Amino acid sequence: MRMLRSRNLICALAGLTWLAAQPSLAETSTAPVKVSGGQIAGIVSDGLEVYLGVPFAAPPVGRLRWRPPQPVIPWTGIKPTQSFSPACAPNADWLPNAKSEDCLYLNVWAPEGATHFPVIVWIHGGGYYGGTAGQSLFDGARLAQHGVIVVSMNYRLGIFGFFSHPELSAESPTKTSGNQGIEDQIAALKWVKENITAFGGDPKRVTIMGESAGGESVAILMASPQARGLFQRAIAESGNDALPIDPSENAQFDRNTAEHKGEAFAHAVGAAHLADLRATSGEDLKKVAWSPRTVVDGYVLREDLTTTYLRHRQSDVPLLVGWNAQEGKDLAPEILDTRDFTAAKHNELVTKLLGYSPSETLLKAYPGKTDDQAKASLNQLTNDWWGWRMWYWAGLQAKHGQSKSYVYFFAHLPAELPNCGYGCGVGHGAEIQYVFDHLDWEARPWTAEDRRLASKLGETWANFAKTGNPNATGLPAWPVFDGSNGTIHRIGSEADLKTLGQLPDFSLFPQPPK
Repeated sequence: MRMLRSRNLICALAGLTWLAAQPSLAETSTAPVKVSGGQIAGIVSDGLEVYLGVPFAAPPVGRLRWRPPQPVIPWTGIKPTQSFSPACAPNADWLPNAKSEDCLYLNVWAPEGATHFPVIVWIHGGGYYGGTAGQSLFDGARLAQHGVIVVSMNYRLGIFGFFSHPELSAESPTKTSGNQGIEDQIAALKWVKENITAFGGDPKRVTIMGESAGGESVAILMASPQARGLFQRAIAESGNDALPIDPSENAQFDRNTAEHKGEAFAHAVGAAHLADLRATSGEDLKKVAWSPRTVVDGYVLREDLTTTYLRHRQSDVPLLVGWNAQEGKDLAPEILDTRDFTAAKHNELVTKLLGYSPSETLLKAYPGKTDDQAKASLNQLTNDWWGWRMWYWAGLQAKHGQSKSYVYFFAHLPAELPNCGYGCGVGHGAEIQYVFDHLDWEARPWTAEDRRLASKLGETWANFAKTGNPNATGLPAWPVFDGSNGTIHRIGSEADLKTLGQLPDFSLFPQPPK
């Protein structure tokens, strides 16, 4: 079994207290803006126009459950868009927000007076089963103040976003099913292309950006012919289980496998036909486990992603990817579905993690002669393997694309959070609060270095959105990635890099095909 088959567990974002609280905004409405479906009015706050809960597709409920996203239902009058929509159901128990199948809405943060500003479209993580664009950590206000327009979206999750069934494929115009959540993302990008000029955005400078499952979504969107032309740059943070280690192995379901799993699910629910499934309540559907996974359906995805790059069929755009220095301690127990890291199980767990039998050289680099050594090695190997996925992806673009790729290694240790469990230190998702330049979402003893880095990282990501290059006057020099560790940009203070900045030996892992 390859790594990340239980993505619904391991991609849940760090910081389990992230809430979708409504932002504290001045009660000044914007002038009406015409978008697909009708007119909307948002809120003016701190030099920004903010629009929350803007519909980009029809509610996927009733007969539209599991269908591809349909056009927005028009409305009359001026729709107030001043609060986040519910999160998509089903959702993680740790997210206390309202949850609904009617969830296909997006949010916009636009500087007042913007003209032809670049656009960053954020795709949240959560293992394709949890999360929402309305989490307070994803507030786009500070990032937008770096001279970009920020858009965040919801997309269908879990059983509603990644379900395939023969009857569902038969009724589809494309004769496919299983990638509804990705199709929602594509629909949101089409909305951006059609409407963002009304907010002062440039539809020819759109950057897709995601973390964890959102980062994997970026990889899939780059590979999908249906998303071609909808974005011009891509950023992925700590997330890509979409690339196989070679073209003979696929990281997604094939169509037949996906449909058979869908039939088995329907049988377990007690539904003989698709109509019965649509008549079943969401709560009853949740009673049967479903592990969401994308599908090579011939429409959204034609093939595995490595083959796409080898054939140069990806959206060949500038790519910025990276990972964090301590993600292994968060992810290892979830990926391996155990905290029993013992010497006796070490080789077995290494094999389970990698998906193939490890070489003696790799086992020597990650030894497990004692229980303590095994735990330390598995945590480190998980982190390095996670980093390898981003390194491999950027290497494919460097070898088989024309646009440049950039790789980072985030090794800055944030201010401590008392009584922290998941997502502490430089763990999974630790960089997000810096990218969004938004440390105030959580009470920590933030330092001047934390705040300086948050401002600089937000500026760097915004500059990449503007130019396709993270380099600019006043920002740290960032080399173009050529496959060597010397071209990986390490982020952190001198002290951080001394203790946490050691890069993996990627020669121990599979290499991008030539």
